[in-house]
Amino acid sequence: MDVIQRAGRMSLKLKIILLTLFPLVLISVAIGWITIDQTKTLGQKEVETFRNSLLAAKEQALKDHLSIALGSIEHIYNQASEDDPVAQEQVKAILRQLEFGDDGYFFVYDETGTNLVHPTLPDLQGQNLINLMDSNGNFLIQKLLNAAQAGGGFHQYLWHKPSTDEVVSKLSYASWLPKWSWMLGTGLYIEDIDQRVAEVENSIQKNIDTTLLTIGVLLSVAVFVMIAIALAVNLHEHRLADDRIRELAHKTVMMQEDEKKHLARELHDGVNQLLISAKCHMELLGSNMRKGDRDRASDHLTKGENSLMMAISEIRAISHNLRPSALDDIGLVAALSSLIEDFSASTTIRVNRTLGDINTPLPTEVVTTLYRVVQESLVNIEKHSASNQVELELAQLADRLQLIIRDNGKGFRVAEALKGKGIGLRNMRERVEFIGGDLEISSDIGHGTEIVVLLDLKRFFRETH
Repeated sequence: MDVIQRAGRMSLKLKIILLTLFPLVLISVAIGWITIDQTKTLGQKEVETFRNSLLAAKEQALKDHLSIALGSIEHIYNQASEDDPVAQEQVKAILRQLEFGDDGYFFVYDETGTNLVHPTLPDLQGQNLINLMDSNGNFLIQKLLNAAQAGGGFHQYLWHKPSTDEVVSKLSYASWLPKWSWMLGTGLYIEDIDQRVAEVENSIQKNIDTTLLTIGVLLSVAVFVMIAIALAVNLHEHRLADDRIRELAHKTVMMQEDEKKHLARELHDGVNQLLISAKCHMELLGSNMRKGDRDRASDHLTKGENSLMMAISEIRAISHNLRPSALDDIGLVAALSSLIEDFSASTTIRVNRTLGDINTPLPTEVVTTLYRVVQESLVNIEKHSASNQVELELAQLADRLQLIIRDNGKGFRVAEALKGKGIGLRNMRERVEFIGGDLEISSDIGHGTEIVVLLDLKRFFRETH
């Protein structure tokens, strides 16, 4: 009989352990999957932003280099006639001497596609290359001529890199000299963009692997602890396990914000080409000052200042999108006011706001989530709603916090939007749910949209006391 009773007690303990472990494992796997999925999605967006930032910096640098080249020949070109072989040879000679960086040079083609200037491959001079293609079947000279004749433009293709003797991706910018029907262009090799993007992708993947390992380790530790508790104490102790699960969810969400801060520092390198351009202008400024040419010196000073201002603006924009510093500096209400003012200044949409005081101290993740919900909502309104007025309300109602964003736009079908490919609405809902709140979306075709966030402040009040 004792053996049967002991077997029965062991069976009950096993059931308790299984009942305890099953929801723990299920919730942890779900949280882990959501975290990894969101981290991958966020990483893809930030990698694309990083790539576009680097490419934009290269494009601006090309424009600046070509502007410098045009400035070097304009005193001859402007005074020459339409058929002045002496002036043309002088301009060719100047362009052959101009270079920047390790592989930067300038090339010239006439309207038929015949090469007139090519410092690194002089054998091409005099050859008609109108039908020249790279290994991808890209008629690069035709495309550059079309871009130049259209008022100046960019084209990407494969070309020989002198310093490494390799065929790599190159981005060129071409401009048109109408008096002589010449296309003047220059280019930068951009294989380094793929290399730097790959480094960022590897960094993101390492963080994902670390997150997955952390979740696995925490889950293993939690399982061991829960087994020990189930064997030693009563069911009341299982509440401790629930607290650990909530802490795990909190940590995984905050890891995403830490990743944004990390990538914000990484993206600063994207302004390198702008700084190089500024340096070139400063060097030319010094050269012209020594020559006493104050007009050109002033022009290079202005262009250098513009490059520096663009670099500063780019850093501020990227850093602001990844982690608004206003949240830490001036608080949620003031940060929302600043966000609304920027939105109103950049659009024709009027925003009526009612931002009340919040008496309960809010954790960082709550403040960040509410800011992101408003930010994402305003972006969606500008892109999709076709509305001309937005109402935004933030108020503390006793022990509840209420946030309302309402527009008078064309509306949409909520169920279809949530099932679609877009992730903005789903991300907002998941963010709010992560901090223990509720998000409701009300909309219909032709009747605008209303987004309501409700948050119970009682638990935050208890945590601060």
